[in-house]
Amino acid sequence: MSNILSFPQQGSKILLFWGAALFVYFLMILGTLAELERIAGLMAFDMRPAGYSYADALALISALGEEGRRIYLMRQIPLDTLYPALLAISCASSLFWLSRSFGLTGQWYRGVAAAAYLAAIADYAENGLIVWMLNAGSGLPETLVTAASLATLSKSILSTIVFATLLIALTEFAIRKIRRKIRRRREA
Repeated sequence: MSNILSFPQQGSKILLFWGAALFVYFLMILGTLAELERIAGLMAFDMRPAGYSYADALALISALGEEGRRIYLMRQIPLDTLYPALLAISCASSLFWLSRSFGLTGQWYRGVAAAAYLAAIADYAENGLIVWMLNAGSGLPETLVTAASLATLSKSILSTIVFATLLIALTEFAIRKIRRKIRRRREA
C-alpha cells in the first residue's frame, strides 16, 4: 500500500500534480461550473457538498435545458474525470511526503492519505450518477438521485477529512522547521 501512497515522492513532482489539479479546478470553477450556474440559475450537482433532494435534482435538470445538459456532459464531466485523480495523488503524496519525518503521527497521516483515494472514488461515482441523471431527464428515478446525493456527501466528508489533515500536517511541518531553526541559532 505504501507504494501507491508514496507516488510521487519528490517535492517538485508533487507540486507538479498540485499545479495540474489546481489548473483543472479553476477551469471548472471559472469555466464550466460558472456557465452551468449562469444557464440554470442554480448550483450544479458538483457544488452542493451537503447533497440534494429529488426536487432539487429535477429543478436543476429542468433549468439546465438541452444546452446546459450538453455542457455538463461534454465539458464539465470530462474535466471532472481528470480532477479527482490529480487531487488524490496530490493530497496523498503530500501527506506521505510530510509524514516521513513525523514518527508515529506519520503513520496516522499515511492512513488518512488513503482517504484521498476514497474521495476520488466517491467523486467518480458521483460523476457517473450525474451522467445517468442528466440522461434520464424527467424520467429520473428517486433512488438514482439518492445514490448520487450520497456519493456527493461521501466525497465532501472524505475531502474535508483529507484537507483538514493536510492543513494539520503542514502546520506541524512548519512548526518543526521553525523549532529546528531556533535550536540551530541557539547552538551556533
